[in-house]
Amino acid sequence: MTNTKETWEPCSKPKLGDSLRWNEPLWAAPTKPRGKRDQIGEQQIIAELLVRTTHLEFKVISATKTSGGDAEISVQPGDMIKRKKTSIEKGDCHKLMGKE
Repeated sequence: MTNTKETWEPCSKPKLGDSLRWNEPLWAAPTKPRGKRDQIGEQQIIAELLVRTTHLEFKVISATKTSGGDAEISVQPGDMIKRKKTSIEKGDCHKLMGKE
């Protein structure tokens, strides 16, 4: 979906139906029962916002790995995911504005 003809702009207040793009970490399995997981990579997600309540619910359009050699992408196109608004903001959220 990422095309050079698409215009992405920073987004602080997403609305229903918006296509958003953000980065989020890929985590390794915990090494201890209560241990903190290590970040082993990063993925970029493009998704459509469907529900906006205490959590944001999205339908994934695409997910690509941006770093991390052996890390596997944690979501697939078509998956329904929930994220906190603060998590999306941490990932440098951008909104698809239209095609040039």
